[in-house]
Amino acid sequence: MSELVLAAESGRIQGSPASRRMRSSGQVPGVVYGGAGSPVAISCNSRELRALMSKRPIVGSVITLEIDGKARKVICKELQKHPVRPEVLHIDFQLVDGN
Repeated sequence: MSELVLAAESGRIQGSPASRRMRSSGQVPGVVYGGAGSPVAISCNSRELRALMSKRPIVGSVITLEIDGKARKVICKELQKHPVRPEVLHIDFQLVDGN
């Protein structure tokens, strides 16, 4: 079984208007929570996410998430999709122990 890898950037601006602008520019907003730190707001490329989703279902799967170049093992906990269009609106990840 191939390893699932997704690149992401931290430090995104939060809020509905910022998330809409991000989606229109080809990014998907998300959050990484768990561990000792506070949740981290991230964004990832929608094309890379779609390519990853075409390999196998990612909800509940362990993924290597490269946040600003640092690899972290996460589990995709929730994936929010648009009700009509085949578009991901938001994604939630939880850190796996040992990070």
